[in-house]
Amino acid sequence: MPSRISIPGSIRKTEVVMIQKTFVTILTIPLLIGVLCAQAPKTQALLMALGANGKQMASYQWKQRTTVIRKGNPLEPMIDELRFDATGQLQRITLVKPEEKRMGPLRARKAAEVKDSIQQVMQLARRYASPQLLSDAIRKGEIWEGSHTLRVQARSVLLPIDEMTMQVNGSTYLATRIDFKTQYEGSPVAIAIDYQQLPGGPNIMTRMTVQIPKDNVIVNVESFDFVRLAGPISF
Repeated sequence: MPSRISIPGSIRKTEVVMIQKTFVTILTIPLLIGVLCAQAPKTQALLMALGANGKQMASYQWKQRTTVIRKGNPLEPMIDELRFDATGQLQRITLVKPEEKRMGPLRARKAAEVKDSIQQVMQLARRYASPQLLSDAIRKGEIWEGSHTLRVQARSVLLPIDEMTMQVNGSTYLATRIDFKTQYEGSPVAIAIDYQQLPGGPNIMTRMTVQIPKDNVIVNVESFDFVRLAGPISF
């Protein structure tokens, strides 16, 4: 008569737990696949809308007013004129530039350091707002659908610590606001971008706010004087 092998209770419990985990995994995989499949059409719609909007923007020129607020005190604004060239590159011409203030050597050196830091952060902010980076963020992000709106959330957009939240109009598939949380030289930076649809024209950035707590600086960028150029620009 064959001997009976007794299985310890702990092993039986382990097997039950493993079976339960496997069962949950089997049920979860189709759900994940369903979510990904559902997101795919939305992702394509967002990318197509972004591309078409970029082509519309190429026919416009506009101005931007950049105001630096340091320690609560706004400095004289800088005004640029922006337009796309024949190759599709955005060109920026400075129309109004703040006058350099006279100061002592120590203050001048500190002011130069802060100015350089602001310029570097603003270059970073413009990079985050570029169509190419936004396209990459949409591809790698998760899409959540609400009432007449969509929300795209993505991480590691440019840097590993990046977090992006994009609010999207559910009818046009174009952004109404984008928030980025990132860092510059190890210090936090927050970027908020608001968009508005021009009458009969593209969806364009109307305001960007960049917060640099390390330097106690806030930079406001406002877009205005939108003008449609005669004839489309092809590139």
